[in-house]
Amino acid sequence: MSFITPEGAHKAQLDLSDRTTVANALLAGAESISKYNTGVCHDAVAYALYMRGARISPTELAESAGQRWLHKFNYLGGQKWNGYSVIPKGKAIGFYRLIDKTFFHSAITTGNINEIRSVNGFKLGSAWDIPVNMKYALGKMNPEDGTFMYDGTKIEVYISDL
Repeated sequence: MSFITPEGAHKAQLDLSDRTTVANALLAGAESISKYNTGVCHDAVAYALYMRGARISPTELAESAGQRWLHKFNYLGGQKWNGYSVIPKGKAIGFYRLIDKTFFHSAITTGNINEIRSVNGFKLGSAWDIPVNMKYALGKMNPEDGTFMYDGTKIEVYISDL
């Protein structure tokens, strides 16, 4: 079940250079993801990644939804964020809760230091139009185990290689 809107489906069929224009507008906040995709955080990130030319096929974009994207994002195969390094534009970010070993949220980097955009993520991006500075939202990383305290529990932050 896809959450792509008719406008999102139309734009997804454009050639890569035209899709990249849409992706850049999404990451800059000039466009809202809800115009193109009405799904949860993982769906929004997958759509933005696809529009940037990530290794997501049109079939995957049309048929995958929700947590099924986590396999494609393969966060654990990426790198763990150290809490301060600048992350390049257009990278999927996964937030991993240690207590239940779950990626509970995805976001995408805007290219502005550690800024992300997402939906349905409370302090980690609840509205696409309002970017979030991860360093501010997460606070200081525990240097002993590389975790952050978020919502009363320890989490880790991963950068997808997709």
